[in-house]
Amino acid sequence: MNCKKCEAELEEGMKFCPNCGAAQDEAEVDLTITEALAEETPVVEETPAVEETPVKTGMSAGKIALLVVLAIAAIAVVIALVVGGKGGETPAETTAPTGDVNETEPVAATIPADGNPDDVTCKGTYAVSDDEILAAADTVVATMGDAKLTNSELQVYYWMQVYDFLNQYGSYASMFGLDYTQPLEMQISIDGTLTWQQYFLDSALDTWCNYQAMCHGANEAGYVLDEEYVIYLEDLPESLAESAVSMGYESAEAMVQRDMGVGATMDGYLSYLNNYYLGYMYYGDSLEAMEVTDAEVEAYFDEHAAEYLENGLEKTDEVYVDVRHILIAPEGGTTDESGTTTYSDAEWAAAEQEANDILNEWLTKNPTEDGFSVLAEAYSADGGSSSNGGLYEDVYVGQMVEPFENWCFDESRQYGDYGIVKTDYGYHIMYFVGSDLVWFLTAEQDMMVEKGNEFLQSMLDKYPHQIDYSAIALGNVDLAAEG
Repeated sequence: MNCKKCEAELEEGMKFCPNCGAAQDEAEVDLTITEALAEETPVVEETPAVEETPVKTGMSAGKIALLVVLAIAAIAVVIALVVGGKGGETPAETTAPTGDVNETEPVAATIPADGNPDDVTCKGTYAVSDDEILAAADTVVATMGDAKLTNSELQVYYWMQVYDFLNQYGSYASMFGLDYTQPLEMQISIDGTLTWQQYFLDSALDTWCNYQAMCHGANEAGYVLDEEYVIYLEDLPESLAESAVSMGYESAEAMVQRDMGVGATMDGYLSYLNNYYLGYMYYGDSLEAMEVTDAEVEAYFDEHAAEYLENGLEKTDEVYVDVRHILIAPEGGTTDESGTTTYSDAEWAAAEQEANDILNEWLTKNPTEDGFSVLAEAYSADGGSSSNGGLYEDVYVGQMVEPFENWCFDESRQYGDYGIVKTDYGYHIMYFVGSDLVWFLTAEQDMMVEKGNEFLQSMLDKYPHQIDYSAIALGNVDLAAEG
């Protein structure tokens, strides 16, 4: 068997890949409309443009883009917002739950009583019948300036929050106390007080407010999406209609309702995507413009030195490295009864020759980082990095197999260094991108996330919103059938 992420060969029964650490048994909830979008969605480029002389001072374009992806979770699909006043650790901050995550007592299978009319506990349940959600579909439940959120569009935001959580944690969802085979309004969430329905609804409303605040800011600033996103969104209705028919649905609307429930519409889904892309890109570009100097980063680290020390981080020479590689795996092989595959000398020699041929192709045609990236996408057998030009960022000691790691962490390594390394997986054509001090990069990322949160909050303060919780109604989706 091979790793689902990096394609490394694993022994039978392994639950985690020793090469990249990826879990091998996380189930995903089937989301039809996401499948239909998968091959069409434009990818946000995270790779920095090739420069004559890259300088590791401040934040590179690639690092900023990575931080944008991390920080934008605050306005995109995060389950609970720190900046929204919830505080504490959220599921989005936990990559691998351990121990007893949810220690609350099981809740009785009864719908909770109504609570505060001014927050998400207003109703013990927001679930209504199909007829009721259709009747309430156009009811406005939230406003921000001239932007209005109806129950129909809220359906999209709400179910996207649910699917995001289930897809992020898969089989671990039960460790948070979530049983998706039972009604969400009959279970207490990881919050400890809200039901899962209230929890996801709160997240959906936060997400809508964040999108709208960013869209308001973008429109006021005269910000426009890049042409590729404009074209993508314009062509999307036709693309989804074609996908729906090919998947056996009467229409794209039927496909949307399969995942978002009765009352959801294609117009609502398209509005969600338009707001997402405009808000996402405006936030990302605004964050990228927030330049910080090395001196500011060091001052930030010094200011929080005690907190970093509590987490075992000090100013040392330890580094993260960024590296690109093209994996050429031997072909053929003989697999024994235990599942172990071995390769003959001839098979290894053929892989080595192919690696040398590709290296020579790069050297003669376009010996730049960009040229290397193109060849990685064309030739690399590493599914975990080939689609990103063979790039691995922030590699730390102990993460990769030893020969690969020894090459990366050679003290003499400089930007643009290249070579070929043999590991048990094959021959790796290497290209060194750069390195960052661990303490510096950590402080830089924390500083930028803090600035991003402050920017988001300033937009929320500038564009206030109103929510009528009593008017909210949610249609039903059978999550057990989805799984």
